[in-house]
Amino acid sequence: MSLNVKEFLLRKENPDVMKLGYIEISMLVMALAAVVLFVTGSSRRRGWCGAIAFVQWLSYTLVSNELFTFTIGQMQGATFKNELLPLWGAFMLIVFGQVHSFSAYSPEDNEQWKKYSWIISLQTFFVTGMVSLYSETTKNRYWVIPILGCMGIEAEEKIAALKMAARSSLAENTKPISAFMASEHRISIVGEPDPIQMNGYNYLVTGDRVEMFEVMRPQYQMQLNVARDEVVTLQKIWQCQGRLLTGETGQQLKDICFSFALFKLLLRRFGGQPFSESSLDKTWQLVRNGLLEKEGDYERALRVIEVELSFLFDLFYTKYAVIFKGGQGFRGLKILSTLFLVVFGVFIAKEFLINYKPKTHELNLITTHGVNVDTRVTGILIVGILFMAIAQCLCLIVSNWAMVLLICNYVRGIYDCNYLMLLLTKMVLLRHRWFKPWGRKLGQYSLLKSFHRDPLKYEFKSFLSKFSPSLSDLVDVRQGRAGNSKIELPEEVKKAVILNLRTINDRNLSNGEKSLRQNDVRDELLWACSLETPTHVILVWHIATSLCKIATTPNSLRNGNFVVATRLSDYCAYLVAFAPRLISDNATDSEFIFDEVLKDCRGSLKECKSDRDKYEKIMSMLGGQETIIHEGARLANDLQGLQNESDFMWKVLADFWAELMLFVAPSGDPRAHVEHLAEGGEFVTHLWALLSHAGILNNG
Repeated sequence: MSLNVKEFLLRKENPDVMKLGYIEISMLVMALAAVVLFVTGSSRRRGWCGAIAFVQWLSYTLVSNELFTFTIGQMQGATFKNELLPLWGAFMLIVFGQVHSFSAYSPEDNEQWKKYSWIISLQTFFVTGMVSLYSETTKNRYWVIPILGCMGIEAEEKIAALKMAARSSLAENTKPISAFMASEHRISIVGEPDPIQMNGYNYLVTGDRVEMFEVMRPQYQMQLNVARDEVVTLQKIWQCQGRLLTGETGQQLKDICFSFALFKLLLRRFGGQPFSESSLDKTWQLVRNGLLEKEGDYERALRVIEVELSFLFDLFYTKYAVIFKGGQGFRGLKILSTLFLVVFGVFIAKEFLINYKPKTHELNLITTHGVNVDTRVTGILIVGILFMAIAQCLCLIVSNWAMVLLICNYVRGIYDCNYLMLLLTKMVLLRHRWFKPWGRKLGQYSLLKSFHRDPLKYEFKSFLSKFSPSLSDLVDVRQGRAGNSKIELPEEVKKAVILNLRTINDRNLSNGEKSLRQNDVRDELLWACSLETPTHVILVWHIATSLCKIATTPNSLRNGNFVVATRLSDYCAYLVAFAPRLISDNATDSEFIFDEVLKDCRGSLKECKSDRDKYEKIMSMLGGQETIIHEGARLANDLQGLQNESDFMWKVLADFWAELMLFVAPSGDPRAHVEHLAEGGEFVTHLWALLSHAGILNNG
């Protein structure tokens, strides 16, 4: 039975007609959601606005479970016949697992890999049931069965990707690299380590599979022979004299492998494994005399860490890590699956867009002009799947993962430096130039400007709490958190903070005391570095910096020290207010202290209208009750008394904040850093990773 669209809209009393319409609409929505995830997936680490983040979450939810389950249920419960139903079901299963760049929305999704396995198994069972139901009456079963095979590969990839990023798997998978690093310094004795030429740095790029290790009894320790051909280390890559790895381009390719090796080391923090090399001098030298050999190397150091964190993002949120870890056999099967989808997709498109004729006893939707809506929906699904298959294949080819694999095979002598390889390297480097690995944004929050402003979500939460306190807890927002913004990471800030790492002696971080001593103001200001917690120090210095900014005449604002001091002050306040888990302090204590200071500001400054009013009110509190606001006023007064030259106060503040930024970076909560990677990333995460590779795991 054929039914035109006009009749479909008018005959709503017919449940079969409505059900077919719902199925087709659901299929199109799922296809659109999959395209959204594909287009915006890897771009998450560069940051999006809240509206796009919501669309991503909604698309992921629709594709992952809810809409899929609803549509399969509608198909299973249909009392009418339509031979396209099993084909649509198979297409949905492919869409369900096809998006490489979006395997998980949050790290918690990775912990649900067993649940996902059961869901995909049940849904495959239902689709297979539909195929069996139509096996006697339709030729489409010949198309559906091989498509289900492709679906199996896509689903297996997604399950493996979720499992690989789960806590239990990380603990197991990082054991080999942890065991290797415990003895790496003993097998790399070739004289004095050279962090420039990587002599003595046998950090693994490839070769960390468990089966490649030997167990040495009776200690039962895992050991790896780095002389094996399958093992590629940084030292081997830097010693390679091939044409591909020479010159400026060669250095950039080496740095991608450098980032990959560091990524493998950083994973131990998520698997609970020790950083055995953290106490070694060569670990510190790798950062101090390698990445930061020259003063102008701060940009290279940041770029290496950026690419490293892009690998980390891919492990937790995409399928790239699984695809490239699966070995040549798995990658070959992946290529065959993609080729099958492309070839058979063309044949299926021809079959259903040109030659398909619906059977008279089946229900179909036909327009008044005789166009079969069912075949158009099928065509859209086919084109969408083909587009994603081809585009994702191209993305894999020019990915950092593919480049690491290519370079390692080149070092091993498997590949030669031919025209195709040179073309691929140029494409990868162009992608690096065009697309930033992260947002390069710096969050900003000024307590004195925003203490009285509540987010709209907080007002909504207050409204909900009157009716359902438990429901209001779902809205994660607190008072005074409005008015934050993000700016481009200033060049002066990058340079000041990262180069400050070059001045550290014996890897001992200072909470600002060293900078005060170097500027010969230690006696006057040391008290403000000796407060109870890092949160106290941040808020007191933030208030003082804000007061000094208000008191400073506009003509003196245009200098690098002012930019470094004010931007880092507002960034540290932003971390306390919005991301306390990213700093080296107890997050619960930080939130409590900030909320109490917020109350103090609202009580003391509620009548102030302008910044100047706030300044005069706070400075009039000197000598009063001791609170963080009063301590901020005292510090501002001391700072303004230091101005023996025009820029000296801002130099003191800039040096202090650059030093304190490093002090608060060694957070003990790696999961928090991963969560923020999916929201555009944070500057402090890059410092946390850089300090980890320098052997600085805490600020003690």
